Amino acid sequence: MDHEYDYIATLNADEKRIFVECFCGMVYADGNVAKEEIEFLKSIGKLYGITEQEIVAILKSMNKDEVINKAAGITNRQKALQLIKELCYLANSDTGLDDREIDFIIDVAEKLNVDSEKLKQINKWVLDKIVLEKTGEIILETEQPSA
Repeated sequence: MDHEYDYIATLNADEKRIFVECFCGMVYADGNVAKEEIEFLKSIGKLYGITEQEIVAILKSMNKDEVINKAAGITNRQKALQLIKELCYLANSDTGLDDREIDFIIDVAEKLNVDSEKLKQINKWVLDKIVLEKTGEIILETEQPSA
């Protein structure tokens, strides 16, 4: 059983919305929202109980600074670290880390009182985990063919 998303059950409705708004802000940070990114956000929204319509509304009225300020609403340290972890995953999931994505994560981390050293540790762990998963797929020959 994958326990990676167990923390979601500990979030209240406001916190879930803040997480999803931060994910939307992250995707929006590089200035263009690809169709795949919207689909990804919709599937993430399901995990957090946010409807597709709400996701679209969040993206349409995106105000990066407002989203970053709302992040301060996550006052629990563990939840804050989970949010940073998810943002690092999201940033590293596409073709590469854009400077604007990095800036967004740094800004959110500052609002959450997560220092740059901790942020670097979380991002390194996320990268290591991504590499490890890829390696496992290759070793176990479960790698998905590239489209």
